[in-house]
Amino acid sequence: MKKFDLNIEKILENWDVKHGVREIIANALDEKTLTNSKEIEIFWSSSLNSWVIKDYGRGLKYEHFTQKENDEKLNNNGIIGKFGIGLKDALATFERKGVGVKILSKYGDITLGKSQKNGFDDLITLHAYISEPTNKELIGTEFHLSSISEDDIVAAKNMFLKFNNEAILENTKYGSVLQKKENRGKIYINGVAVASEENFLFSYNITLLNASIKKAINRERTNVGRTAYANTVKSILLECQSEIIGNKLSADLSQYSYGNVSTRPITSCEV
Repeated sequence: MKKFDLNIEKILENWDVKHGVREIIANALDEKTLTNSKEIEIFWSSSLNSWVIKDYGRGLKYEHFTQKENDEKLNNNGIIGKFGIGLKDALATFERKGVGVKILSKYGDITLGKSQKNGFDDLITLHAYISEPTNKELIGTEFHLSSISEDDIVAAKNMFLKFNNEAILENTKYGSVLQKKENRGKIYINGVAVASEENFLFSYNITLLNASIKKAINRERTNVGRTAYANTVKSILLECQSEIIGNKLSADLSQYSYGNVSTRPITSCEV
């Protein structure tokens, strides 16, 4: 067994289990996109007594625990992650919340534990314990998560457009207009929810990221301010030509003109 120092003590105290699961799902979706492989799977295994998140990509290596810019992800559209941060953040959250973690790929079996930092016996940090692979022919990567609730899995999946089934009303070069499912419209960036708007007519998936959006996407991918995406939402709507979107906007604007704004006031992003 080899120990890989993740160089983590305590970080992201505000993260819940669902945020850690989100990062694992995001990495799996990115791998599916990059390799054009089979759809990822998320399921409960009674034999393992764990939730399993599985992709069919190239398989996780210990090098993926390092923190650096990922040129492959930076140079591909529609990719969620860009740096080697999300995976380590997820593992730190799981360790802090008491979630059991086992990672399998053809390159090795990985578990987590606390160990002394090499050369500094007074410092205890989180380590990945890497053993020989159980299955050297395994395709992709499997995360086995134990002591975790179904509610956390569902909450994590709800952060992704892929699992929310919000119908696409129209695609543009800036992103898509979606039929919102609930009272609040969601703002997605490359399929990951980053904000919600109570008074929006639609939800939106932004796929063309400008400098403002790139700067605003924080480590947690939550609470991205409206000023970051307002102009892009406007650009999406200005590009739209479908009748259903035009009719909804027209009806909404007519209510505004008549002074009937108490029911659903117009927001600045949808004017």
